[in-house]
Amino acid sequence: MLLNYGPGKSCVTNVKTKSDSSGASVCSIDSTDDLKSSNSECSSSESFDFPPGSMHAPSTSSTSSSSKEEKKLSNSLKMKVFSKNVSKCVTPDGRTICVGDIVWAKIYGFPWWPARILTITVTWKDNGLLVRQEARISWFGSPTTSFLALSQLSPFLENFQSCFNKKRKGLYRKAITEAAKAAKQLTPEVRALLTPFET
Repeated sequence: MLLNYGPGKSCVTNVKTKSDSSGASVCSIDSTDDLKSSNSECSSSESFDFPPGSMHAPSTSSTSSSSKEEKKLSNSLKMKVFSKNVSKCVTPDGRTICVGDIVWAKIYGFPWWPARILTITVTWKDNGLLVRQEARISWFGSPTTSFLALSQLSPFLENFQSCFNKKRKGLYRKAITEAAKAAKQLTPEVRALLTPFET
């Protein structure tokens, strides 16, 4: 479910019901201020209170009196999540990813494509449990930006051989060349793979 809180502010939520013990929330706030400074703190504390089986927020008018059991269930449905923009982040697999890094990014149905990390948002529950690590990236060769989980990103130079698709040409090659130049380390291996196809 997507909840909107105005321009650039939204929250994706899976609601936890009595019969469903799983539940998660991911909140993110995106504004032009976030792009100005990678170290700016962007915190969000949201409390969600949904009745079982409902897919929308409860109305403000009360239709019936609440019993103790209903109040207890209602309190168990509240979930606070906190989001913060950070300049660098260590992933669960031990990799350090920083704002400005050149990476390979993967979206289902598309090849690995080079991108630059614009922001990193870490989201956790009020009990300290990590919910999501997400990056806003800009794609090389495209004006598009996307939000991807850090697990969908891979270091550009370290994984060049495994992510580079020799069969692809055109815009893909141009994007790879731009990314390699941005990485400021056009290694001999990368240069050898790109040189025969530059126009």
